Amino acid sequence: MINTLFKSKCSYELDKLCVSRGLNFSKLMENASKSAFLIIDEKVIPNLKNFNQKILILCGPGNNGGDGIVIANLLKNRGYEVDISSPVTSINKIYKLQKKLFGSVIIDFLKFKDLKLNKYSLIVDSIYGVGLNRNFTNKTIKIIKEINRSKPCKVSIDIASGVNADTGELMPISIEADHTVTFVAPKIGQYLLPGKINSGKVHVVSIGEKKSEILKVSRCSKIKFNIPDIWIKNFKWPLMNDHKYKRGHVFVRSGPILSTGASRLAAISALRSGAGAVTLASDNDALEVNASHLTAVMLKEINTADEFFNFAKQKKINTLIIGPGNGVDKETKNIAIRAIKEEFGLVLDADGLTSFEKNPKQLFDLLKKRKKRDNIILTPHEGEFNRLFNFSNMDKIEKTRKASDMTNSTILYKGNDTVISSPKKTSLISKESSSFLSTAGSGDILAGICGGLIAQGMKSHDAAAAASWLHNEIGLEAGPGLIAEDMSNFLSKIMSNKLKSIYQKFN
Repeated sequence: MINTLFKSKCSYELDKLCVSRGLNFSKLMENASKSAFLIIDEKVIPNLKNFNQKILILCGPGNNGGDGIVIANLLKNRGYEVDISSPVTSINKIYKLQKKLFGSVIIDFLKFKDLKLNKYSLIVDSIYGVGLNRNFTNKTIKIIKEINRSKPCKVSIDIASGVNADTGELMPISIEADHTVTFVAPKIGQYLLPGKINSGKVHVVSIGEKKSEILKVSRCSKIKFNIPDIWIKNFKWPLMNDHKYKRGHVFVRSGPILSTGASRLAAISALRSGAGAVTLASDNDALEVNASHLTAVMLKEINTADEFFNFAKQKKINTLIIGPGNGVDKETKNIAIRAIKEEFGLVLDADGLTSFEKNPKQLFDLLKKRKKRDNIILTPHEGEFNRLFNFSNMDKIEKTRKASDMTNSTILYKGNDTVISSPKKTSLISKESSSFLSTAGSGDILAGICGGLIAQGMKSHDAAAAASWLHNEIGLEAGPGLIAEDMSNFLSKIMSNKLKSIYQKFN
């Protein structure tokens, strides 16, 4: 399957390409509806508990409503008890649509206000499609809320009604789907929050398109899933003649005595991700605390910025991690400035970013002057991002792209819908993610993985993508009860059991 996500514009362009080679619009609707019907019949219904054969199809006034009518007919012919209603448009319009599709009215429509929604086992949402670009009226909001309160399983056709296909924003509410059957390619809005939440499990089905047509229209979105196929060939698996200093040396700056944990998590995960050596720079006060927790990670007493950089140069350290637990202060900021100026491989995270909150332009100017641009990753979560970048009326992908261009750096914008962008590169978004990663210290682990991969020679875009994928896999593998201290052990298992087999297939 082609790894691409569509904007609404892509869907319309693909329809035009299909029609231009002889597939008329009715045939496209027939293909789409049949594909959606098969998912409902073969994947959704068999997994419903106490399914009572009763299905409600909710149709809207446009092409999405037409899909619903065709799906209703297919389900009815399969032997299910199917009712149709039109909650947001007049029944006469839907009757006209039936006559256009079938030559006659095949199923009578019921008034939405007369329905008892909880008598159905399944509701198919075919109200609005990917073209929705305006907020719902108060009347429609009331209807959507009533549907969402009902008990039946909900399947949306192409996109959950009310989710903006391009941004993931709600208009200002949407159907809370358990499943979405979408056509040709997933939509960007199904993987950006909050649309991701309301899309449920996304099933991608064909409408009779060709691979060449998908490739042609996918240029309008320039966004792909972050899957190993993209970066695995550039992953630095150890060679037989490697030694620890060939695998890169990471230097992590510790926080003060009461804030040492974050830097240790980053240091340990940098080592687990394959860096040959990792040293934690600790001031005199915090030295004993760090020493009591570390074994494989080396420790060096560092009390000044000069000592920090002298040691880094003396030991030929190639990657620095600055930020986790360091404190938002002048010292952190000055070390970050010097690291940028001296062109070290760099992961700038947490306090290292927030230290520039009062003067973000200073950070941007420093980064733009760097000659090396493929060995630096900024890893903000939403709060840290908004402290630096004042972007409005943009979706997360646009924000990340703009931030990347402004800084000439790779931006790993963290969240359940992590987006990665680098100048002149295709942006990436997480396909799968785990809510169990939302725990203290999780971001420090991610920063460490990024640093470990850069130290081994991966360029920043690939390193950020691989690190984010590995981080997501930790959450998916571990599940409930996961805390940051567990993560490096899960990282080791994932790299040994899963990543190694993927790497061997591509190399």
